[in-house]
Amino acid sequence: PLFQFPDADFTIRSSDKILFHVHKTLICLASRVFRDMISLNHLSSSSSSPHPIVDISEKGDLTDAMLRYIYPLPRPVFSSLDTMVLLLEAGDKYDIANIAAAIEDLLLVTPIAESDSVRAYAISKKF
Repeated sequence: PLFQFPDADFTIRSSDKILFHVHKTLICLASRVFRDMISLNHLSSSSSSPHPIVDISEKGDLTDAMLRYIYPLPRPVFSSLDTMVLLLEAGDKYDIANIAAAIEDLLLVTPIAESDSVRAYAISKKF
């Protein structure tokens, strides 16, 4: 329910049909991909949301984590490198630079990365 802002003017629908009511301005500032989607104005609408909707292929939990890097909210807590990789891939896909920068810093200090340092290095090299 974090991303159910009453003054939202844009909706992101995850692959598992969770609606995230967000602010167009913030999303456009954080992501050139979303900005381009909005500017093309080929977005759908529905009875469940009075404003434009964009469907994305990521599930709700990943979308929630991604939006936490756009809004000033507590960042997600990671339990594995796999989750970090999924978020880095989504950040790369939607061109959200904050995600890569924050996870890069996290890879330097997290015990998860220490337990699999070779993989953590490969991840940081890739992204």
